[in-house]
Amino acid sequence: MADRAGDQTRVETERVQEMDAGEDVSDLEPAAARQPTGDQAVDEVLGQLDEVTDAPLDTQIEVSGLVHRVLQGRLADLGKE
Repeated sequence: MADRAGDQTRVETERVQEMDAGEDVSDLEPAAARQPTGDQAVDEVLGQLDEVTDAPLDTQIEVSGLVHRVLQGRLADLGKE
């Protein structure tokens, strides 16, 4: 499971680097369907993030903040389980 998460992070990092380099990324294929993480709270919040991809920036920022809080909470819970 951790390897898949690492692969996804690597792909996303590469895409951001391409965008930062000023390359045309308009022809990139949409991201592949997200694989379930096995954590219901994480899967739900990441699904919400996927749903606002084409929404106004304010909405994307709001949902991103929610995702951040949920992920931080789940990471904090890892040491307690």
